[in-house]
Amino acid sequence: MSSEKISIVCIIYKVEPFLRQCIESMINQTYEDLEIILCVGQGKNDDKSLDIAEEYAKKDSRIKLVVTAAKGTGDARNQGLAAVTGDYIGFVDGDDYAEPDMFETMLKTLKEHNADISVCGKYSEYEDKTVPDVQHGIREMTPAQSFDMILRGTGFFFHCWDKLFKAELFKGIKFPDDRYLEDRYVTGKVIGRAKKIVYDTVPLYHYRIRGDSLSRVPMMSEYNTDADTDFCEYVLERCLDLKDIAGAALMYDHITNVQNYLLYFKGTENDNDEMKERYKAHMDYIRKRSKEKNPEISGKVRLKIFLALHMQPVLKLFTLKNSIVS
Repeated sequence: MSSEKISIVCIIYKVEPFLRQCIESMINQTYEDLEIILCVGQGKNDDKSLDIAEEYAKKDSRIKLVVTAAKGTGDARNQGLAAVTGDYIGFVDGDDYAEPDMFETMLKTLKEHNADISVCGKYSEYEDKTVPDVQHGIREMTPAQSFDMILRGTGFFFHCWDKLFKAELFKGIKFPDDRYLEDRYVTGKVIGRAKKIVYDTVPLYHYRIRGDSLSRVPMMSEYNTDADTDFCEYVLERCLDLKDIAGAALMYDHITNVQNYLLYFKGTENDNDEMKERYKAHMDYIRKRSKEKNPEISGKVRLKIFLALHMQPVLKLFTLKNSIVS
């Protein structure tokens, strides 16, 4: 095992308060045959992230420093992939950190199960608490089973950072650099190339949930739907038996966007032509698909469908009462 190198791609942009903990969690891994690729984006009003990365690069020969213009997460991940020379690829984002035995454990699990991708559990790090994933042991999965889990939201998701990949799976694949949620456009396709995925729910990665996260922006649900539509199209080209669960996942997305529109955009200065067109497209989708018999659509979503089609003021009140769009 010791002769095989793991390349860790770490994307860094304005994460100075968290970066030392992140880098130290990589250089102090129990698995030592590492290539640590620090991709530092540089833009306006930069913090000291580059200085910190340079400091560690001088102290640890395993660190490769890639300095690039801040063009987004997708471009940064591509810059990192271009520098990879290892047999396996992992990811640690610059504001997160890993348990000391994360990569040793994941590689061991991958080999024991003769898998192409190893997935671990995570700790969700809030400002005031740490929440570990619920543990369900180890499971061997096919790509189709992984797709089903992703669509149901019952296990791991599209994130790169909770997975160790055989490097060959990324051959010819690039992250999109012209949109948000770049991992959603890539991870599913990489999983689709695998013969076997092994999922051990023991938490090994610390995912920091920040109040200024882009995921908390109202428009993010629109970007979610764009990415999920792309993923579902990919899935249904390979696994037609997942049609109902894919349809249910997309219906949830479209309903969520209608809720967001009513809450954050309708009647405000942000209700521009693009948002009106998006809203119309969501409603057209809901009208068309609501006529289909889909056993995977929950009763709660069916209620929201009815309210979206016939009683939108009530849907808005329902959304407000529940505090979050759910």
